[in-house]
Amino acid sequence: MRYLLFPFRIIYKIYFLVFFSLLLVIFFPFYYYLLAHPGRYRLAFRVMRFHVFVLLAFTGIFLRVNGAENIPKSGAYIICANHSSFLDAFCIYQVFHQYFVFTGKKEIEKWPMFHIFYTSGMNIIVDRHNAARSFGALRKMTKELDKGNPLVIFPEGTRSKEAPKLAPFKPGAFAVAIQMQVPILPVSFVTNWKLLGRGGVFNGKAGPGISGIVIHKPILTSGMNKEDIDYLRCKTHEIIGASLMHQ
Repeated sequence: MRYLLFPFRIIYKIYFLVFFSLLLVIFFPFYYYLLAHPGRYRLAFRVMRFHVFVLLAFTGIFLRVNGAENIPKSGAYIICANHSSFLDAFCIYQVFHQYFVFTGKKEIEKWPMFHIFYTSGMNIIVDRHNAARSFGALRKMTKELDKGNPLVIFPEGTRSKEAPKLAPFKPGAFAVAIQMQVPILPVSFVTNWKLLGRGGVFNGKAGPGISGIVIHKPILTSGMNKEDIDYLRCKTHEIIGASLMHQ
């Protein structure tokens, strides 16, 4: 059966890539203007949410969200999600309506046009191999949380090579959460790895379908200190991983 689906997966991946690129070109002039000034970031965020809505609708990706009632109504918190697919970041823009700030790896700076979402200053680039830039990213994270803006962090650092199995979580998100005494909001992307799996055009699963998402209850960090970082990291890993057990 998988051999019969192979041509369809290739066609779908090519279609997704072409449509994604076309939409980015269409919206890019708006982003170029809006992201040129911090005062326009929130409007850029709303445009981005519409952009993602169009992308997912025309590529046949529909969301099924469980636990939406667990999303805090306001205030700062850190969204920690597993990273199993290129779709994960897009889905977050449809699930969360409150303005938030993404953190991303340094390699994004090399992505044509897409890098503007990070190099503009709206989102935060994390360079773990450069101490000065890492410290600068940490300062930006704490400033955004001070403003009451949620952060989005994929604690695996990159897309898991063995999705849906979780890769180990890096401690950064949990250290920041404890430092700022803000909750961790665990999020499980349950089926995205089936819809647009890791790999090139000829590798990985791909096709339209339902993106299953679970929003777990927030983990409060009030009263925790740096000695609790590992506990918080392991607890979040366990909560997210439990939703992926039977995939």
